[in-house]
Amino acid sequence: IAAEGGVAAGVRRIEAVTGLGALDWLQHVRRSREDILDVLKVGKNQAIEMIERLQADTKRLAREAAQMKAKLAMGGGENRSTPETIEVAGVRLARRKVEGLDKDALRSLADSLKASIKSGVVVIASAGEGKVQIVVAVTPDVAGRVKAGQIVKEIAPLVGGAGGGRPDFAEAGGKQPEKIDDLLAAAPAAIEKLLHGR
Repeated sequence: IAAEGGVAAGVRRIEAVTGLGALDWLQHVRRSREDILDVLKVGKNQAIEMIERLQADTKRLAREAAQMKAKLAMGGGENRSTPETIEVAGVRLARRKVEGLDKDALRSLADSLKASIKSGVVVIASAGEGKVQIVVAVTPDVAGRVKAGQIVKEIAPLVGGAGGGRPDFAEAGGKQPEKIDDLLAAAPAAIEKLLHGR
């Protein structure tokens, strides 16, 4: 048996080779295994352990990279630990434009900014590869009056996007990174609209 896979619900496909084809296939598998061992620079008994170690290292490095990106977006952590904020009808608003952060890094940054302002709304927009990712986070004391999902629905269309979420956290995507400044500038009006029910 050379391969097995699902092609539809309740249907499996099994591919097999026979005769000389089976011999060729086995030789190909052996050569591939030898190439892998050569690249890993280990014996055949250590290959699985090495692959598992490499996978663990890759995950760890990805986490560290996300944390570093979030720290850089915060301004290095020390000099800008408290973000610049404005007051909108008594609600504190922190806005941040960043470059190239993935979803995990954006969520981490939103949590950090939310902890910094203690009470209020955080709006973050990230541009990368011609797309926009938006995160809105709201502290629990404000989420009853201003819901993150509603803010996202108000501002995401400004960058050609849409999204939604919970009262305390929402995400959206967009296609017009050149309009991120317009999106961030519109956040105060969106909050006022929700506060006053307009």
